[in-house]
Amino acid sequence: MKLKQNQTWLFAFSDLAFLLLISLSMIPSAPTDITIHFSEMDIPAVPANPGLAIIDPTREIWELQVYLRSDNHPAPFRLLQIGAKTKDDAEPFSKDLEADDLIPELALLKDRNIKPTLLPEKTSMTQDFLFAAGAIARVWMMPDSQAVVKPINPEGPSE
Repeated sequence: MKLKQNQTWLFAFSDLAFLLLISLSMIPSAPTDITIHFSEMDIPAVPANPGLAIIDPTREIWELQVYLRSDNHPAPFRLLQIGAKTKDDAEPFSKDLEADDLIPELALLKDRNIKPTLLPEKTSMTQDFLFAAGAIARVWMMPDSQAVVKPINPEGPSE
């Protein structure tokens, strides 16, 4: 069989797709009594780079940071304004928030047509991260978004 040079990719692609179909059909499906528990997520650290700069220094950029509650972070959420330069080089606006205060603050930002970037710290609680993601989805009315938290009790059911 003689193949033209411009049709070789089609043969290789169909061959690869067929091999993938065979390999996927050999993977057994999980039994219905097995439940996968989602309990934590590793967030990669982004190293500081002095070469990075904000594209438009006049544009307001907001971050919703999620922290593990500690002495340094009394609340799990921090709303932080970055990017807008002030005349006197003052510290950017920052507000620590509890879960009850998060949705009203996000609604104020939505009224100004500003959507914050969600930035969880690596040590933050997954339930706080999922709450923040759900709050953003609720305020910006994303009907296809869902955040589900299933608590896991390691001691077993309490009676």
